[in-house]
Amino acid sequence: MRQWGSSLHHNGVSFFLATVPAGTQLYHGASNPGAVNGTEWLAFEPEHAMVFARPHRGPPPKGPEDDIDDKPEEGEKEYGHHEELRRRHDHGETPFEEMDENASGYLHTYAAAKDLRLVYIDGMSAGKTKKGTLDSQDYILFNGTIDEFSEKDKKKPRKGPGPGGESDRALKACEMAKNEWEGSIDGVLRMEAGFEIILCSFERDLFPIRTTHVKQDTHEWGPGKGGSKPPGPPGGGPPRGGKKRKVPGPGGPGPESSRWMRAVTSRYDSIGGNRVWLNYDKFVTAYSHDVDLFPEGSTLPRLANLLTSELAAIRDELSSVILRTDLKESSWDWQATVDMIVTRYSDELSYLTSDKFSEIKAFHDHIEILLSPFIDYSERNTFEEAERCATQFLPLQIQEGKTTAAKAVHHVAHSVCMALLEAWNEDKLVLAQNRVRSVIDYLDWTTWKDRRGCQDNEICVVPIWPMGTVDGYNQPKCRDVSHPYMKAMMGRAIGVESMVDRVGQNNFICFYYAFEQ
Repeated sequence: MRQWGSSLHHNGVSFFLATVPAGTQLYHGASNPGAVNGTEWLAFEPEHAMVFARPHRGPPPKGPEDDIDDKPEEGEKEYGHHEELRRRHDHGETPFEEMDENASGYLHTYAAAKDLRLVYIDGMSAGKTKKGTLDSQDYILFNGTIDEFSEKDKKKPRKGPGPGGESDRALKACEMAKNEWEGSIDGVLRMEAGFEIILCSFERDLFPIRTTHVKQDTHEWGPGKGGSKPPGPPGGGPPRGGKKRKVPGPGGPGPESSRWMRAVTSRYDSIGGNRVWLNYDKFVTAYSHDVDLFPEGSTLPRLANLLTSELAAIRDELSSVILRTDLKESSWDWQATVDMIVTRYSDELSYLTSDKFSEIKAFHDHIEILLSPFIDYSERNTFEEAERCATQFLPLQIQEGKTTAAKAVHHVAHSVCMALLEAWNEDKLVLAQNRVRSVIDYLDWTTWKDRRGCQDNEICVVPIWPMGTVDGYNQPKCRDVSHPYMKAMMGRAIGVESMVDRVGQNNFICFYYAFEQ
């Protein structure tokens, strides 16, 4: 669960069983202080939830059938059960919101009342894009039944940068949890600019801690308030139209974006704090099925072209794993094992393809240093050397493991070690380096896009829905944390879907992540 990796490899096609330990603090943003019941949204970072602590627009959608007849007690104000899910549904369609400058919202703080059992949907699965971020939900879980399903339903052309249907996804996921998964799942865990939970029963699974009234976000500009003010109308003054104005929504410029992105980027490498436990031995992935995930040369996996029977097989496997796995069952921490492999070889592979080598002997000498612990110089055997190298970080008791994770980790480690051995056997430097480049292209580790050396007031900016550009995906850069996406927003971004809104005489552009795949 890493913001950095899942932002770059945003099309996840895997599902994991996840547990959020009892007592973990979680956050919900709303336009009112009233109690929240039923199915709703939670954030792990308060700054993420505060994006939604703002005035409510429009009526909430209907809740599940059980909630339709619920009436407020006499004298109790009727708040929508699914207010923020509606807001998130709208967020996929309209990046600018009408709001009153004098209005603000509320931050609800909760603690998990028990160990929450969730299904973690890999990738940037809360990103409302048409680039594959929603494939695992819309094709595998919901079989194309989501309202405004963008890929298959050509009769419903939609406006805006990405598909909506968030309320529908949430309610259908909770219907599956109750019926198909026999009440064994409490909700789903996803990622956009921050990790989030769609929890099926707030009143059952959460303990309320406090509700606080947040400061209204006036979106002022200047040092410490969203960065330098962009060119404004002659003479300055307030925007046209009085107090009602259109302001950038989540991802736009201003202090809200800066606060949000500071929190999000602090979780680039991990959600942290043991706030989520994943079962790495019992998970389901489309990669283990004999299906075409890369149609027409796609660089990231897609599920839209799979047959109904192929999608059903993945869904059935997921249901089987959920129903047969004990919540308290432990698993090997394969993430830690993978981290050892990546940190050991990522820099070395990159160095071997650099221009630091001018002749083959120095190249061979460097590879020998890497591989010498696995070589018996009295009896050389390339295949045995590759296996010793590949199993270096695998505990002996699980080296013969038959789980998907065990086989995948061994395969990756073996690919690295064999590539090094083959490059060592090449006589020409260009051929040896090309062999290493080929395994780099195959692995596509996100560490090779990590921008190091950012200053204390900077963050490394990578496209995270709903923000980012093609250039930011190809070459992430250090940006001032007070306005991390401003240069991209004020500049020209090729191949990026955008929506432009007129504010006085200023053009504010909110870019939606839609680079070509």
